[in-house]
Amino acid sequence: MATSIALFNHKGGVGKTTITVNLARAFGQLGIKTMVVDADPQCNATAFYLPESEVDKLLGDSVDQEEGGTLWSGIAKYVRSRGEVRSVTPYEIGGNVFLVPGDVLLGMFEDRLSAAWRLSFSKDPAAIDLMSAIFRSVSMTARSFKIDLILYDVGPSVGSLNRSILLGCDHFVVPVACDLFSLRALNTVGQTLRTWIDEWDTVRTLTAGVDDITLLPGRPAFLGYLTQHFNIYRGRSTTAFQEWERKIAPRMIRDVVTPLHLPGEPVSTGKHKIGEIPSFHGLAPISQGLGLPIGALRGAEGVNPGYNQKIEEADGIFHSIARELVKRTGLDIV
Repeated sequence: MATSIALFNHKGGVGKTTITVNLARAFGQLGIKTMVVDADPQCNATAFYLPESEVDKLLGDSVDQEEGGTLWSGIAKYVRSRGEVRSVTPYEIGGNVFLVPGDVLLGMFEDRLSAAWRLSFSKDPAAIDLMSAIFRSVSMTARSFKIDLILYDVGPSVGSLNRSILLGCDHFVVPVACDLFSLRALNTVGQTLRTWIDEWDTVRTLTAGVDDITLLPGRPAFLGYLTQHFNIYRGRSTTAFQEWERKIAPRMIRDVVTPLHLPGEPVSTGKHKIGEIPSFHGLAPISQGLGLPIGALRGAEGVNPGYNQKIEEADGIFHSIARELVKRTGLDIV
């Protein structure tokens, strides 16, 4: 069964999509068959990997045809009471990386999920199964294509869509920018997840003995956090960012680790930081423009060879983070 990780922070601008696509490349190169699931209605990961003409075709098909190839297509018949959830055929990006494209129609699904959440407490089987629709479709796709790792790219939200995604994941990672707003957002991340987990535990208790439903696992484990977008001066992060770095670790323990720890267990004060990702100056926009992870830019058409050292540095950083995540999740490397 595939391991699943969501990169989650309800604050925007923390580089979730950039980190996701670069980690996917690193995992793939480690021999881990990785599937990126674009669960953000803004479809940023889809737009990164696929040309605009293909994205337009995909989204057009998903409006008119329930046999389309997006994440929404996998659940559309079920949501419309016309059939069951199904697997979709992911795009093979190359290098052991696959993509399940996102869909703007996922935004409309939010209202249905919000209502389903409330009805789940009334032991409504249809509502509980609606909550797990994406989880079931993605799991089917992962099994069909023998995927080892699922990386969810989610939007900056604590809404019902992300609730259903996170409660279906094994793990989550919090990307953090080194600024005041990211620091303040951590409390919402921890408290929101605590509430989701506790309330879903209530649903689990209420539905004990109810047959023919698929409950979301409901226990996403915190793997750690990543800091990103700091500047480098003579090999060291600037003083201002160093100060933010010092503030993040204790706030992460207070606002995320502590709320999520199990009653009766000591709060872990171990190493929660997974790694740090510098801005890499102009490489991120070049990467986005070409639809290539930063590590794949070396030798790409139009990329100045003067960037090669930075490209190799970026590639090494993402590989280091991927290896650390392998260790923390217990994934096998081929």
